[in-house]
Amino acid sequence: MAAAASAAVFLFLKYVLLVSSFILGAMVSLSSSCPTRCEMEIVWTLYARQIGNGVNRNQEQAVPPVNNITQFGAIVVNNWAVLDAPVPTANIVAHARGTHMMAGDWFTSLSIVFEGARFNGSTFQVMGITDAQGQWAIVGGTGELARADGTIKHKIVNPTKDENYRQLDIHAFYSPPAVNANFIADE
Repeated sequence: MAAAASAAVFLFLKYVLLVSSFILGAMVSLSSSCPTRCEMEIVWTLYARQIGNGVNRNQEQAVPPVNNITQFGAIVVNNWAVLDAPVPTANIVAHARGTHMMAGDWFTSLSIVFEGARFNGSTFQVMGITDAQGQWAIVGGTGELARADGTIKHKIVNPTKDENYRQLDIHAFYSPPAVNANFIADE
């Protein structure tokens, strides 16, 4: 009889523990919209307008090369408009601000700063090699695009003597700002 009572007490305590863990689990998930890291995905095609000559140029050599033949050591500063189409009249959605330097290849480090209602002021932090085509790494982000990571495949389209459009095929993940159970952004 004592064994049966002990078994009943054990089963009762096991049941209480199980129910308590479900209640605590439900309370935790109500306090945060994402109990684990929430990620959103972006797949975009945008176009960086690179103007190297003329009154509207948006890149300038800041440091001349050590070697004029190889261009080694040259540093170029840029503020490329990022557009939604590869034409001058397209909508500006961001600016790619940063530098590229010749160190055997053109190494690029950029902040893509978004404009407009949805991602205004948010950024992607980007780096990689800039050839006629290639891939850059998205190594971070700010604002709505916090903790961004991903890649940008890039290639030159519609080149002219004075300017290029660089197609940017963006595939990124980011963590949107946290919200509480009332769907109010946490500061």
